[in-house]
Amino acid sequence: MSVELEPVPDFAGLTAKGEKSWVCVADLHLGIEVQLRRSGFNIPSQAPKMLSALESLSTRADRLVILGDVKHRIPGVSYREDREIPPFMTKLGGLYKEIVVVAGNHDGGIAAVLPDSVRRVSGAGTLVEDTGFVHGHVWPSKAVMSGKRIVMGHIHPSVLLVDSIGTKTNEKCWIRAGLDRRRVLERYEHSPDEVTVVPAFNPLLTGTPINGRRGAYLGPLFRNKLVDEGSLRAYLLDGTNLGNPPRV
Repeated sequence: MSVELEPVPDFAGLTAKGEKSWVCVADLHLGIEVQLRRSGFNIPSQAPKMLSALESLSTRADRLVILGDVKHRIPGVSYREDREIPPFMTKLGGLYKEIVVVAGNHDGGIAAVLPDSVRRVSGAGTLVEDTGFVHGHVWPSKAVMSGKRIVMGHIHPSVLLVDSIGTKTNEKCWIRAGLDRRRVLERYEHSPDEVTVVPAFNPLLTGTPINGRRGAYLGPLFRNKLVDEGSLRAYLLDGTNLGNPPRV
């Protein structure tokens, strides 16, 4: 049975439905407010907002996969994260029958603050039926690349929109793109058909524009051109198809 991916309108999350049903989100960055406070911004914790959103999403699927960067601090776990993450994840455990965390580049030491009920896998990812879930900062495992598609986070994708008088706005977006089969098979025995990049779930992280002058293509799949950027399509959270947006 093939897994069907469906972005949830106006949420930075998707459902993956096959033999089991999953909610998939990425880049929560719990504790980022501490860094912002040191820069002079007094912003309350975004954990309640994210917990409320994940509660809403739990009506669509009964399992949850978080594609990395549950916490923000690098390295280690801050005092704020040590206090915030365990009750946050415990509350999620009351909403979802299974929770998987794919470790991100910000998640060093996170195992110490995750409840025993949460399954943690390495950043190389995990294969769920025919779909590979990774964070995106390291090479995916062979098992992940044996699937039909990849879902990843890490990039925090957004798109710059320019109006008729030149005003720019930055909006979170989804990315879908095909893979360069020839390049993939130089490293792996199998090539998935496509990759979907999930926008950052934390409301404070608008994202890095994929159509800015420098782009925002992080991680080995993009940097080594295993992703066919010519096939890339960007979608706003409301589902608007922007195609392959020009650089601005």
